[in-house]
Amino acid sequence: MSDFGRILDQWEANVSSRIGRADDADDSTAKQIAAYLDSNPPPNKDALDDDDHGSPHHRVRPDRVRIDDTIDLHGLTLEAALAATARFIDESVENGYRKVLVVHGKGENGQGILRREIRTFLEKHPATGAMGNPKGADGGRGALWVMLRINETE
Repeated sequence: MSDFGRILDQWEANVSSRIGRADDADDSTAKQIAAYLDSNPPPNKDALDDDDHGSPHHRVRPDRVRIDDTIDLHGLTLEAALAATARFIDESVENGYRKVLVVHGKGENGQGILRREIRTFLEKHPATGAMGNPKGADGGRGALWVMLRINETE
């Protein structure tokens, strides 16, 4: 038998003896993990999406939160659009909404006044948090989803 053959035989013997010991250790570890999970089950992700959005300290991925309400600002002047957006945000917070959609339109050549000014207004509003553009089918660059801050005092 060549040196390589002996080395391979020794290695296989070592591996098979380790596997036997590892199975015993793995079984013990698996029992410990199962006991821990029985007493501390992981949160149900689906329940977090359907309830009141979990605790205020739970980080929620914005793309996983459903849109609770939408406002369409097409055809409004800047002043009317800002006033309507302010009312919409205030009412949404009062209703306990977590995520809303503001449709402002793209404007001429994608550089509309409403698009720019509504975003600036929402970035400064104390009740708003993360925001971004939805997928194209939901408005793309002509709309803005906005996460609303949870009122922790209630």
